Amino acid sequence: MIRLTHKMIYVSLAASALLLVGCNSGSGGNTAPVLQGSVIKGPIDKAKIVLKDSSGKSVTETTSSKGKFTFASVNLTSAYYVIESTGGSYTDEATKKLVTVNGTQGLKTLLTKDELQKILTNKQYMAITPETTIYTELVLNSMKNGASLADAIVSAKKLITDTMIKDSSPMKMLPGDKFLQTGDFTTAIPKDQSEAFARNRAISFSYMVRDLKLQPSDVFKVLDLFTTDLKDGSADGIKLTDGRDVNVTSAFALSRLKLFNDTTNKLKNGDLSADQKAQLEKMGFDVNGFANKTAQANKDLKALVDKYMVATTLPTLHVLPVMTDEDGNLADKKETYTLSATKDVNVTIETPNGNWITPMWRYNNNPLPVVIKGHSGNAMTLNFNNKLSHDSTIHWHGFQIPAAMDGGPDYPVAPGASKVYSFTMNQPAAPLWFHPHPDMETGKQVYMGLAGVFLLQDSILKQLETNNQLPSGNKDTVLLVQDRRFDANAVNGVKNLLYKNLRMDDDGMLGDTVLVNGSVLPKQDVSNTLHRYSLYNVSNARTYDFALSDNSNFTVVATDGGLLASPTTVNHIILGPAERVEIVIDFAKYNVGSKVMLVSKPSSGDMMSMMSGMGGMGGMGGMGGMGGSGANSQAGTGSTGTTQGRVANGTGLAIMRFDISTSETESVTLYSQLPSTAKINKPISATDATNTKERQFLMSMGGMGNMGGTNNTNSSTNTNNQKMTFVINGKAFDANRVDEFVAANATEVWNIKNMSPMAHPFHAHAIQYRILSRNGIPASGTDLGWKDTFLVQPGESIRVIGDFTGAIGDYMYHCHILEHEDAGMMGYFRVGNTGHVGK
Repeated sequence: MIRLTHKMIYVSLAASALLLVGCNSGSGGNTAPVLQGSVIKGPIDKAKIVLKDSSGKSVTETTSSKGKFTFASVNLTSAYYVIESTGGSYTDEATKKLVTVNGTQGLKTLLTKDELQKILTNKQYMAITPETTIYTELVLNSMKNGASLADAIVSAKKLITDTMIKDSSPMKMLPGDKFLQTGDFTTAIPKDQSEAFARNRAISFSYMVRDLKLQPSDVFKVLDLFTTDLKDGSADGIKLTDGRDVNVTSAFALSRLKLFNDTTNKLKNGDLSADQKAQLEKMGFDVNGFANKTAQANKDLKALVDKYMVATTLPTLHVLPVMTDEDGNLADKKETYTLSATKDVNVTIETPNGNWITPMWRYNNNPLPVVIKGHSGNAMTLNFNNKLSHDSTIHWHGFQIPAAMDGGPDYPVAPGASKVYSFTMNQPAAPLWFHPHPDMETGKQVYMGLAGVFLLQDSILKQLETNNQLPSGNKDTVLLVQDRRFDANAVNGVKNLLYKNLRMDDDGMLGDTVLVNGSVLPKQDVSNTLHRYSLYNVSNARTYDFALSDNSNFTVVATDGGLLASPTTVNHIILGPAERVEIVIDFAKYNVGSKVMLVSKPSSGDMMSMMSGMGGMGGMGGMGGMGGSGANSQAGTGSTGTTQGRVANGTGLAIMRFDISTSETESVTLYSQLPSTAKINKPISATDATNTKERQFLMSMGGMGNMGGTNNTNSSTNTNNQKMTFVINGKAFDANRVDEFVAANATEVWNIKNMSPMAHPFHAHAIQYRILSRNGIPASGTDLGWKDTFLVQPGESIRVIGDFTGAIGDYMYHCHILEHEDAGMMGYFRVGNTGHVGK
């Protein structure tokens, strides 16, 4: 059946310099009583343009020149007119190829007598675009089925808006993204925001066609298919000639978002021309403000680094306590531990500006997060005691274990109750972790302090350490990084944690104080040798771009699920919430007495922060991550990134300091290739998949402007008092519903797409996954490692593959911005024929 869906039609805004227009021809002022117009897909040259009345009779015709056309003065007598283009040629914006349009193909628009008269009176241009082409056919079809002209126009505009604009715009909060039938789309710079968006949507069709791996000229066939699909009043999907079923609404939205993301990246990198920047300004982007704030953010971070490089009051980095096997027998292939979740453990928060006490929730009353070191192949028994006043669980993040032991919300442990978790750890050495996962309470419990590290070891890791191919012992350190918000002022030496006390916190809990192993801006004394760090982002919502303050390289040796086959050298690493890496820093380049800092580089944070009137790049203000709390305490050299204790994502952060205090002879030669027996060396590709159709996960948000929320249960409130919704595949979490079904022992390819203007870390339980590609580009570098959490940027599409052998039961997939998860951005998938959910 010929069908096209709503969300594929918005080709993303960023991929090219041709973001808004496809030509640079003249200005087009009207001085005579003539009808003028523009026809764009891009601007079509030498197209035949015919003006027809309501009977279909040709009234007059002309030829376009570089997208412009003019009709001599017309006596307007018909109720409406259809203006059609056929033939001509244009340069496709997505591929830069010259497209020759055959004589039976083209674009069209429909305008009433009154609309044309208004265009004539106001000396405007009528616009012919792919969007107006679909609109015209919908109006004509409705009238053919008995609707009046007025009713047909209203219904067609609503359908176009609902299927091609509202659900596909990466900037739903901006008012100019609306259906438009007027404008000169051939000028270098659009005259206003609405025209800028309309041009973008016209160009987006070309990007969608390219992303569907079709030829540029196929855009006219796709328009026909989509029009046919919409004639029944909804976008259900189309079937391409090669048999593919396509949700065109989703494809269009994703392509539009990709284009947008790429363009903003070009802006960040300084790769846009003056005209292209002007186009972005018309769309609502604070281009000049972005550049100024980027420069200021870098200055702010440098000032923080300069300040804390010489500071003498930095606390010493805590070494996290390691739990011991309770049976005392290290050779019995069994491990036993006990974890008790408790409230109100008094924790001393050490900072460069003095200390205070904060009551936190902890395991085993320990003031610091605890570490378990387990060994692959061993059977583990974990006795969990819930001493909280709310249901809790222990989710074994990154573990490959049966669903009944996974610690999801379907197996809650009631207040005062206990649960025994028992499973065998059959997976490679990896920096895993554990945290609560109760329904709608995960964010709070993790934020209040319930998180722990699980360092899984295996024979390969042990051999590398023994052979001095990896730093170990006191040169192997866990760094648990999390941002928090505290009372502005201490009362009797106590500052309480503040959770969701600001209106925007439901969109993701962002604090103003960064803790590393429980301290603020600590320092560690190191020798001038190789040191290994297990770097954990356990923040609820913050993404970090970790780097050394002098921009030196370091080496990544492991990702979420284990060691890389070959280490990879980088000078920064972006970690979304729940992502982990193991890095090796070579301090040999530094003299004894030198210092270097671990920082998080400033970035734009997300698309919304770059828009005029949306806070600009306020998130890029400097944040020291040190001492105190409240609106200004973390700002360091400026508080541009802080609002009442909430520091925006993308803020430049000072994390900790390394003091090179001793000189040693290097004993470690870093490994270059893991043994062939390592699981990471087992080849796996899309051809190994047993699912014939890729499983799709579309992450989206609503309630940012022209989209309203749905209900209070699965939504939050933004600064405009509009409901925010966070969903996957259009569905909010239902505790009694399984959303996806995976065959036992299957190998599947999943395609995770982000159709929102902010990054989302997608986490899936059950197994570790391999990334195949990002936006069609094959995985490389750190993406070649095992992953259970994937930071998906706006407009990005990540294809992953996983072998579900050994998994059984019902597992979760969700956004690991924990407030998004708690608000409904989550679902169940079942591996095998039976599960627990809904029973």
